[in-house]
Amino acid sequence: MSSLTAKTVRQQILQPDAGVFLFHARAIERLISSQLAIQLQGVTIPRLPYYLMPRDDFLFGLETENAEALSVIEGLRLPEYVILLPSPNTQRLDDSDFDRLRYDYWGRRFEAEIARTWQIARDHHHDHSQFGVAALQRLIGSHAYIELRAVLAHDGITLPIWDDTHICRAFISLIIRLRYFAPGARAFFFPAIRTWPQVDAWLAASGLDLPAPLTTPELPDLLVKTCPGGAHQQLGAYLPLLPIALAYGQSDPDFHPALLRMGNYDQLDTAPAPVVESIPAASALATADLANRCRAAHQQGVLLRKRRLMISCIFSAIGGRLSRIVGRLLFSPTLERWRWWSPEPVVPTGIWLDAGLLLFRHAVAAAQRAELRNQFATALIHLANARRLLRRLQRFCQPVNDRLCQALSAAESASCDALAYLLAAKLKLDAHTGAELHTFVQRLVATDRGHTAVQPARTLLLQLEQVLLETRHDDYRLRPWHWLINGGRVRMRQILPFQSPLRALRALAVARARLEELPWPMPELERFSITLDSLTHRLTSRLEAQLTPRLERAMHDAGFIPRNHRERIAAHKMVRELLDVIRLRRHLKFTDVRDIVARNILRLPDPSVDEFFHGDRLRRFDRMAARVLPGVYRPGEIYILGLQQLSAPLFGNNSGRNLLRHVLIPFGGAYLGLKSLDLFQHLLPIGDGGIQFAQAMTVIGIGSTVNLLLYTNIGWHISRAVWRGVSATSHAIGYMLFGEGLRQLLRWPPLAQLLNTQLMRGIGRHLIAPLLIGILPLIPIMGLAVIVEEVPIRPGVWLLSLAFALGTLVRNTPTGRRFLDNFITSTVWLFRRINQTLILGAIRQLLAFFKELTRRFAQILHRVDESLTHHLAEHWTSFIVKMILTPVWHLLEGLMQFYITVLIEPQVNPVKHFPIVTVGHKLLLPLLPAITSVFITVTESVLPKLIAYPLVTLTIVLLPGLFGFLVWELKENWRLYEANHTHRLRRYASSQLHDEMIEPAIVGEHGETIRGILCRGFHSGILPKGFDRLRRVIRDELRDHTSYSKRIRTSGRRLAAIEHAIGVFVDRELAFALRERCRNPNCVLNRVETSRPRLATNLIDIQIALYVRAHGHEPAPVWIQINLSLTATGIEMEVRTCGPAPLIGAPCWAMVAEDLRLFAERAQAQIIPIGLPPNVLAAFTTKHMS
Repeated sequence: MSSLTAKTVRQQILQPDAGVFLFHARAIERLISSQLAIQLQGVTIPRLPYYLMPRDDFLFGLETENAEALSVIEGLRLPEYVILLPSPNTQRLDDSDFDRLRYDYWGRRFEAEIARTWQIARDHHHDHSQFGVAALQRLIGSHAYIELRAVLAHDGITLPIWDDTHICRAFISLIIRLRYFAPGARAFFFPAIRTWPQVDAWLAASGLDLPAPLTTPELPDLLVKTCPGGAHQQLGAYLPLLPIALAYGQSDPDFHPALLRMGNYDQLDTAPAPVVESIPAASALATADLANRCRAAHQQGVLLRKRRLMISCIFSAIGGRLSRIVGRLLFSPTLERWRWWSPEPVVPTGIWLDAGLLLFRHAVAAAQRAELRNQFATALIHLANARRLLRRLQRFCQPVNDRLCQALSAAESASCDALAYLLAAKLKLDAHTGAELHTFVQRLVATDRGHTAVQPARTLLLQLEQVLLETRHDDYRLRPWHWLINGGRVRMRQILPFQSPLRALRALAVARARLEELPWPMPELERFSITLDSLTHRLTSRLEAQLTPRLERAMHDAGFIPRNHRERIAAHKMVRELLDVIRLRRHLKFTDVRDIVARNILRLPDPSVDEFFHGDRLRRFDRMAARVLPGVYRPGEIYILGLQQLSAPLFGNNSGRNLLRHVLIPFGGAYLGLKSLDLFQHLLPIGDGGIQFAQAMTVIGIGSTVNLLLYTNIGWHISRAVWRGVSATSHAIGYMLFGEGLRQLLRWPPLAQLLNTQLMRGIGRHLIAPLLIGILPLIPIMGLAVIVEEVPIRPGVWLLSLAFALGTLVRNTPTGRRFLDNFITSTVWLFRRINQTLILGAIRQLLAFFKELTRRFAQILHRVDESLTHHLAEHWTSFIVKMILTPVWHLLEGLMQFYITVLIEPQVNPVKHFPIVTVGHKLLLPLLPAITSVFITVTESVLPKLIAYPLVTLTIVLLPGLFGFLVWELKENWRLYEANHTHRLRRYASSQLHDEMIEPAIVGEHGETIRGILCRGFHSGILPKGFDRLRRVIRDELRDHTSYSKRIRTSGRRLAAIEHAIGVFVDRELAFALRERCRNPNCVLNRVETSRPRLATNLIDIQIALYVRAHGHEPAPVWIQINLSLTATGIEMEVRTCGPAPLIGAPCWAMVAEDLRLFAERAQAQIIPIGLPPNVLAAFTTKHMS
């Protein structure tokens, strides 16, 4: 492979006479700074893909940047604007890298030429009103224009100081480049734009030559003009994969032609035909005896045998198992390649042939038995193994076994049809979904029919089989202690009606994950993902129909009874969230219920004395759920329930809250902080630790000061004034040292005039800059010499001379300047990565790791508990083993759960460990001997010393984790009570709900609000970040000429998950509220339907259809369109209506407006009615809008 250099790329890209130049990225930044010196105050210049600079500004900046090149360029007739392209970083390239780099620079050059052509045309024609920013905003809408500004700024395509004209130019050049180099991708870059045909027509009317890509052979003149040598054939040869599951591409007219070009996606409407394996060419040495023996082995395999005695069966099973092990060893691919290395075919004899026939017979027999047990996936796997064995045997015989292959194909087809049809009948699928399921099973069988087994395909088949079998199981568990305590009045056997559907849902979840591992094209993966989603939806709907009335009954009996319209919405949301937990985790725990109650408005009121002794709402729900949800709900552990009940007097009444607010938190926090200082002091190598901060008077003084500053009027004003003063001082210091203070000092007119004189510029360029550049690499060398040799190096004239010579070499030579630019660029990139990934990312990954670890541990415990449940049709040996192991496992499970939750997890989790666990360890030190003695005495009485001593040692080591567990649990219990939330909620100014308090709604599984979804931040902004990842993958595909199917599908699934979470939020917060209005006799609404929300980078588009009650023909619906968008002032909720709005009377519109206002408060948005009819607008304006 030939080795090319970046110089070759420069020769093909660089065209000085056409105004196209290649510079180092740092040199381009310096030229931009020279052009926009005053405007760039405090602005970081991103690494732009290109830069369009006026000719005069370019020549002026080049005088300082590279005076030698200026002398050559001044003799050229440059155009009005010159194009600056960053030079490639890699110096040596192979052929493929060279082609990709050349293709990338072709796209950059084309994008820059479009920008230059557009700018020159606007300057000459002065038609900004027709082809300017205002026209673009009218064409795509204000939300789309805000989105494109944000996208271009985030991706480093525009400068932050650019006005709308420059942003419009950059946007036009980018979408035109995407249209020809990645057709259909621009809709995923800017999802808020839906008028792509109108945008194309507008661009064509502006004078740009833009023939449609893929459908016409013509290419734009600028595209042909900018093509470097040899790259013309690459256009269209590679097209990036696009997430076809997302609906954004439907608005782009280039999307479907791109799909047809990439993979003929329209050919997937028919099922793949079953593959019949062909028999290899026969050997001249083969005989018909082997073929007869194969037929005989097949006949023996399909014959049903009578059941024999148990001892005979045991010996036969052992012998058969040993024979099959030997056969598998002989038929292993490695051994076979070593045995049959000769190119000349031979006739197999002896043990090899007998082993192969034995394995073939066993595979056929196993398939037959599995089919009789309705294990059709297992039968298909055994038949695939039999086919592979037959293929390996038949290469030594004449192709006389076509009928045998047909028999295997018929058996496969029968099992395949049975699996698909029975599963469709069990789940009551519609005809289309049933046909898709049948096609899916056929495709899996065809995939597993190759020369080697495809494990993901087999796993998928087995999971579908498990779904079919789980619908027939009846689970139960034995409760002997409960039966004895109640004197035999209750049944010992408790039926678990929900275990089978929950296991079926888990099987579908595993199948959904294994589908991503199949080596199929992305359209097939998307197609059959919909099939699995349909199965999951069907099972989930059936399960929720059984669980919902039981959950509602448990909530009602526990006291979670809604009293008004808003509480009915909250109660419905609470039920749906409980169902979500059951669907995702296959069980429900007390802590899950506690967390859901803590973020619902149906929180706990302050408990009464009777509730303190007999249990509050949460404790009653725990008892009721354990009774009505057997096998699903796991009651709370005694240490969690007891702590919640014991903390009720502290958190659930005013006296306890005052004690906590004025005594425990200020004085306890003061002691904790001072004790942490003492610990830090002992860790320091200097000092003897004589100063003790955690003293009684110091703790009392700090706690009293905190009470004075926070809970008195004068103290509050003093604390605010001090805080403002400290903040202003720190901000001023940081501004002077790290911000724009130093830069503004250098721009001070007297100082700037002094520094801009020719003398000072010469001193800085030829003396100070080389000296500083030369000193920087010498500092670490001097430090290393001092450390190693222990001899101080005294600076002198010789050292300054060496630094000056080194700096001059680096500063004033082309190679040195290139090295310096590369070093600065790499250093800045490294520091950014360290800041964003190493520090912030490490904290994020740490929190996610411990959360996922805890969840997985709970899932493992639940899986083991599930495996020990009994089935009505299980064998008696399985019944005995499970009956013996179940009580032992329950004891071990309780111990493991206690140690993991209470002792281990707070110890290893650094967020919970410091300083709570650290200080707790110090407090426990004096008590450890007594605690150890008590533990040993107790454990020795029930356990042998071999077990007791290690258990006590482990408990004592982990005991400080108890403090972290207590603090964390108390924090969660504090959130349970309604009175503890009123101080941070916003008042809902409504005539109907005067005393209600509104808080932002939690959307999705990760606890985000709508503001957190839309607004970028450390833990927020999942919507714009999701589109960022999608754009990054498409750009990587274009750059590398490689299809990243998994990354594309992962990005698409993330956006689909956000879309689903927002759809659930709309359905539970607004659509259900409107459906509840349908029950009101004063409201004319009959039913309410919601469409799939459409997302953009900074926009959420929601549409709701309101159907009115009518006699006879149902009138057209009234559509309410809601746009949630992020603006500079916050989140705005634009409300529009479409349709026969007068059909809904004023009283009903008032109810709808009330629900919309509540929804806006939950979304932290401000309602903006747009174009509403007078009767609708009156419903909004008659009430105060916050």
